[in-house]
Amino acid sequence: MQQANALRRLEMILDEAVTNENKNQQSGLVLLKVMKLEPKPQNIIFFYELLNIAKEEATRLKDLPKIQKYLDILEELHQVFVVNHIWETPWNTFTTHIEIRSVLIALDALANYFHDQNPAIHLEQEFLKKLNSEFEALLDNILNSDLSKELKRFLERRIGDILTAIRRYHIDGTQGLEKAAQSLVSNLVMTEHKFTDLDKKNPIYTRTKAWALSLVLFFVPTSAYDIIGAAPDIQGFWIPKFEELVAGQKKIEHITCETPNIQGILEKAADIKDIFDRQPQKSMSGNPTPKALPASKDASEDTFAQTQVTP
Repeated sequence: MQQANALRRLEMILDEAVTNENKNQQSGLVLLKVMKLEPKPQNIIFFYELLNIAKEEATRLKDLPKIQKYLDILEELHQVFVVNHIWETPWNTFTTHIEIRSVLIALDALANYFHDQNPAIHLEQEFLKKLNSEFEALLDNILNSDLSKELKRFLERRIGDILTAIRRYHIDGTQGLEKAAQSLVSNLVMTEHKFTDLDKKNPIYTRTKAWALSLVLFFVPTSAYDIIGAAPDIQGFWIPKFEELVAGQKKIEHITCETPNIQGILEKAADIKDIFDRQPQKSMSGNPTPKALPASKDASEDTFAQTQVTP
């Protein structure tokens, strides 16, 4: 199961950059190429965002021995990227630090620990492309519908948030997409009573609500009510398929037509397994064993002393 946390995304980006990229090239160009972003100076802010999110994740880890040692390595990495002009500095400057301080090993360990404590679904690029196309088409249908102007503006903003979360997936991951979908559903719960009956009965609105609910419920492990802060059930090595989401959306849209109230929809959709036909991928392996960081100087000396043969 590929991990969805920021620590893993940062580790993968730096690993590819260290392994495959030209060490004499400008660091900004190297990182943006690996992140698949346009080679523009303003886009380097996305790397810093990812670095900060990864640090935040690391500080959330609990019951981890010698956590400060891992945090210090991240802090040092952050300082190196701040002190040196990331756009113009040769990539070799950062590569040297990453290799000497065993940054990739530290990030790998932290990512594994974080995944164990905060499992999250990873969405493949093909899934994201299809999802983006679906919501772009949905937004176009909304803007060209006969919904009221107020509801159009509301849905345009919220659908725009979801499209932004899809584009920023390489930074915010699944959590960013979940938050955008949850925000739409939460706002619908609070404001739907203000909509006109004509708007609420409009097929475009019904479809939009069904898509919002489907996207939220797609990440829920067991209970349709456990929306905020829920951790997905990925113990069976489930790899999300867009077709599963589409099939589930159709079921929820059918429920929405019969039960327009969101609370009622959640009650009928309580059994997630009946909504989404999730197929475990048994060929996938489980979580890798966290790699150990290099021993400290004192530990190395102790080990060396223990291996000496007494004359």
